[in-house]
Amino acid sequence: MADEKAPQTESKSNTGGDIDRVQQASRRPDGSAHQTPGWEYIGDKQIALDGTKRQLAEQAVSAKDVELRGAVVEPAAGEVGSSEPDAEVKKLKDAHDKAAKSAEARAESEVNAKHPDKS
Repeated sequence: MADEKAPQTESKSNTGGDIDRVQQASRRPDGSAHQTPGWEYIGDKQIALDGTKRQLAEQAVSAKDVELRGAVVEPAAGEVGSSEPDAEVKKLKDAHDKAAKSAEARAESEVNAKHPDKS
């Protein structure tokens, strides 16, 4: 009986609407989470928090870098570096630090809202 097919059964996990359960969220270019509605973090909350802080901080610093000086800055031909602090680099570093601090606060808020361990 080659024409017989196995009965189709629906997974119980699909009937209520699946959600993403993640240790680290996928991100859109603006830093917002790119997950299904109602998603949540799983696993150890501190690991999720540390990872999310780093992820958002790196993304925020990269975005600030592009905003302030363009995607890539290459030294001019024959240009030689200096050991003296550069005012432009200090300004950039300060902007990076500010963006990272803001992103870490955002990460803490997100993980606290999306992790089932509310402690």
